[in-house]
Amino acid sequence: MTVSPQDMEAHILIIEDDAGFAELMASTLADAGYKTACAASGWEALDLLAVKHHDLIILDYTLPDMTGASLIERIRALGHSIPFIMVTGLDDSSLAVQMMKTGASDYIIKDISFLDRLPVVSKRALLEKDIRDRLKQAEQSLIQSEMRLSRAQKIARMGSWEWDFVSGEVYFSDELYRMFGISPDNHEKIELKWVFRQINPHDRVTLRKAFFDSARKGQPFNVSFRVNTGPEGEIVISSLGEMRRNSDGKPRLFSGTTLDITARIRAESEIQQLINFDSLTGLPNRNLLHDRLNQSISLSARDQQLLGVLYLDLDRFKSINETLGHKIGDNLLQQVSNRLKACMRDSDTLARLGGDEFAIVLSCLDGIECISKTTKKIQTILAEPFFIDSNEIYTTASTGVAVYPMDGDDSNTLLKHAELAMYQAKEQERSSFQFFSSEMNTRIMERMQLEITMRKAVERREFFLLYQPQIDTETRRMVGVEALLRWQHPHLGVITPDKFISLAEETGLIIPIGEWTLIEACRQNRAWQQQGLPPVRMAVNLSARQFSQHGLDEMIRAILLESGMESQWLELEITESTIMHNAESNVEVLNHLKEMGIHLAIDDFGTGYSSLAYLKHFPINRLKIDKSFVCDITTNPDDAAIAEIIVKMAQTLKLSVMAEGVETKAQMDFLSFHGCHEMQGYYFSRPVTADEITSLLGSENQLS
Repeated sequence: MTVSPQDMEAHILIIEDDAGFAELMASTLADAGYKTACAASGWEALDLLAVKHHDLIILDYTLPDMTGASLIERIRALGHSIPFIMVTGLDDSSLAVQMMKTGASDYIIKDISFLDRLPVVSKRALLEKDIRDRLKQAEQSLIQSEMRLSRAQKIARMGSWEWDFVSGEVYFSDELYRMFGISPDNHEKIELKWVFRQINPHDRVTLRKAFFDSARKGQPFNVSFRVNTGPEGEIVISSLGEMRRNSDGKPRLFSGTTLDITARIRAESEIQQLINFDSLTGLPNRNLLHDRLNQSISLSARDQQLLGVLYLDLDRFKSINETLGHKIGDNLLQQVSNRLKACMRDSDTLARLGGDEFAIVLSCLDGIECISKTTKKIQTILAEPFFIDSNEIYTTASTGVAVYPMDGDDSNTLLKHAELAMYQAKEQERSSFQFFSSEMNTRIMERMQLEITMRKAVERREFFLLYQPQIDTETRRMVGVEALLRWQHPHLGVITPDKFISLAEETGLIIPIGEWTLIEACRQNRAWQQQGLPPVRMAVNLSARQFSQHGLDEMIRAILLESGMESQWLELEITESTIMHNAESNVEVLNHLKEMGIHLAIDDFGTGYSSLAYLKHFPINRLKIDKSFVCDITTNPDDAAIAEIIVKMAQTLKLSVMAEGVETKAQMDFLSFHGCHEMQGYYFSRPVTADEITSLLGSENQLS
């Protein structure tokens, strides 16, 4: 998303009673270049507005002390005209209508893409505010200009004219001669026929009618028309006139003043361009798209035809922007829009919604196959390389499709469903398209609901840990445990990480959840030691987003200090793919953790693409053989060979090795024979509670 210089100075007030969610919103907006402040209630927000100006308000509809609508009324009563975006957890169309009537610039639902869309929606609201301010300023400037011109006309009769009904003579002032492209010093006698020949043929009837209606009714007239000024081209004139009568009541003289309003017409046109068109590509923007889409829906309803709405999002655009710069990114968007135009019919509409998102309205369709054909054409034309400033760039688009009338009968619903289908296509693979379906909507709604409840799960203490023993088969003793996260959902029961961790990663909730996991695991390990039980390693998984968070080492240092657990008993498990992403910079992070005395293990080893050249430089203590290789280790020669190679690799690099997912004695014997003696899996124990680990640690024969 491109942020303009004025955007970077914008101050946004976030009014949200959920402190964690407010912090996520503030962080997301800060990353996009905005300055933010947060308020947890309506009264706190009013206090902040009393001492500091803000350019935009992002407001949770439900606050502890008042509703969002009530707060907006109070803000308006204080004389503030700050635009606001309403945030709600419910997809309620009536609420949306109510908010728009209240004056909301937009409203956002707290769904899975909320944080991704927040900067885009905020930028759009700020742009609309800027356009309104410019429009108001332009209108004020035009009014002042017209007042000055009016005073000048009264004093000098600038742009004045007269038409004598009896003699047929026409009089022009010097300024009017100039308007018609004639020098006042070398003019000839003006005739009415000549005047009408200079007027645009389409405007002559309107001007004649204004004259004769004024003569018949005896009232002044005000009419605008276009005049051909020769080499200067065509200008727009506004003429105000009135008729004088003889004593017998017959028309005697028409007189009036003129004003060249060409500049004003152009300014109004430019303002309309800003309101309805994207400044980068020249395409219709979201505002005009809704108008065009509603018109197309009416036509399709009348003719009983289908209508398709395509929602396109470029793949890898963020990476291109970050790697090659925003200038290249903007140029790419312009070239993409030109290629998309080539796929459109005259009756279709192509719009840019913002960022790297486009929408296409395919109207008057006889069948679904027309949409598929156009979408495949778009995929083909976008697959060709783009050449920009000596760079050969490849991009594709993920496309969602909604069809009228099956998927909605209004512009908002069709666009929303097309966007949902686009996110579904995004999850599949690049350069794919997906039609909207009610089943997809159900899945997405369930996912959104899961996200909403997850945001409250930490503070409600719904997460808990189980621990799976890690056994040394040579000594038959427990040497460690792996902390495994579970979620006791109030309605769905116990949820395992495979059902919610990916969502937590996407939303950023993995940061507070992961921190809680570390705190609880270290606290429990210290509690076991204080009971006089044999000390064991506590293995905790770090997700990719946790590993990349700023200040990770300091956060872990604080947790160890608070819990009282010595660092030597903490082992952090990081997946192979996480470590290999930005491998060179990750070495520094790992070294900081290693220097603290923390053990480091590569989890799911063998499933990624580690380079031995990098691996030997990582300060790793242990490799964990992924359970996918262990499950068929006694029946599949390939899995057996991979496991054997991993063990030998670890021995060569002087690393410990552990196998996970061991479920049979045959698997244990095979691994032990090849030199892997540390294992975990159902053969030894399922994940159990802290109390059960207490009993196992206190038992002399921990394996039995």
